Amino acid sequence: MMNSFFSKVVIAGCILGMVAVAIGAEEGKAEKKKKGAPDPTAAMMKKLEAAELSDDQKGKIKEIAEKHAPKLKEANEAVASLLTPEQKKAKATASKEAKAAGKKGKEAAEAVSAALNLTDEQKTKMADAEKSLKEAQAAFTAAVAEVLTPEQKAKVGLGGKKKKKDA
Repeated sequence: MMNSFFSKVVIAGCILGMVAVAIGAEEGKAEKKKKGAPDPTAAMMKKLEAAELSDDQKGKIKEIAEKHAPKLKEANEAVASLLTPEQKKAKATASKEAKAAGKKGKEAAEAVSAALNLTDEQKTKMADAEKSLKEAQAAFTAAVAEVLTPEQKAKVGLGGKKKKKDA
């Protein structure tokens, strides 16, 4: 009699353990899905670490980031939504190959663009979406630059115009 009771308790414990593991796994998947795209202001914030910001500047820049993040995220999502899953995979592969081949800037972008095989409709929509993204990025960068001193701008690469000659 005691043996039967003990085995039932052990079986019930095993079942509860499996259910708990299954629930934990589902919660883990849900958390991963919620993360989504990375913070669109993160790259700028990382650059700003070198600028030795005052507490006042940090507060102002945090407000600017919070104000511009939704616009940047929306613009990023608009660009990403134009690609099919196959095109996204091709883009990632082409980016890795271009980086491995030592391609940078325009050359890398051209290699990735060629791999995408965009339709004419996608090309038109992509141009509009990328224009909106660049405008949102420029507005964010300009707002951040207003808070920085000339020395800080120089440290993070803002403010000074890039001098490139096409030859």
